[in-house]
Amino acid sequence: MKNFCYLALVMFLFACHSDKHSRFGNEDETNTGAATTTAKKKPANKKLAASVGAAIIGERVSPGTVIRSGPKGDVIATLADYIPVHCAPLKDGWYPVSVDIDITSTEYTKPLFRKGRQLKINGTDAGVLEKDIRLPVATNGERMWATLNGYTEKKNIRGGTVIETALINYLREHKDHREEDMQAFIHNFKLEEEKSLRPYTLYFNYESGIDDPSPMYRVVLVCQGKQLIGVIHSRPLELPGTTSRRLQRDFTIQYFSGIEKSLQEDFAGKFNKFIVAAD
Repeated sequence: MKNFCYLALVMFLFACHSDKHSRFGNEDETNTGAATTTAKKKPANKKLAASVGAAIIGERVSPGTVIRSGPKGDVIATLADYIPVHCAPLKDGWYPVSVDIDITSTEYTKPLFRKGRQLKINGTDAGVLEKDIRLPVATNGERMWATLNGYTEKKNIRGGTVIETALINYLREHKDHREEDMQAFIHNFKLEEEKSLRPYTLYFNYESGIDDPSPMYRVVLVCQGKQLIGVIHSRPLELPGTTSRRLQRDFTIQYFSGIEKSLQEDFAGKFNKFIVAAD
């Protein structure tokens, strides 16, 4: 993994692709009203404003990414650069992925899509189908879409848009672990806020939903007293200088050094009760 500043990477990606990713609005379908409100808040200062761009909800692909029916399977589609996809956990060098594409009312009633069909996301060119395929369709009353599911190699997903990788790089540059310093990361990944576990504040996103139609947390920043005290995760995540503790429902928390044992125990107890009670 390259050791470079996360903010520089994010600013570089946004500068190179602002004409593309700012037009992909389909990802907002997964957000709650609370998340939308957070996204609309004005940055507190110029430094934060400079680091905040279009939110990274789901991962982004590299140029010429192909989606296959399975690991090393038939090619289903080719995607354009920086298209947003949702990735399930990596398995043997392959990501299970899904992407929602625009469809017509006719396609909604007869969802058989032919080889060569151009793919669009909210009207923006996103790639092309490489074979005839039947896809599941859905609507929210305002728009209709089909979900393309498949697999792509690890190399096709931009590392800076994988939240676990981005968090490791970000924390290398923000070693004081202040809640204030995490705001750029929270905005860039459009993390939602949870305050019901007082005195703790959680900033989180959800799993992709590919493996589970009712996804739970993927990454959770745990703050107390304006300080980041730990990170909960469902996927592999190694943060230097932390101690690990297993939590209920296969979660793990990494506590940063210097966090009192009594505080660790208090939070773990509250979180375990909270997550077990969740649907």
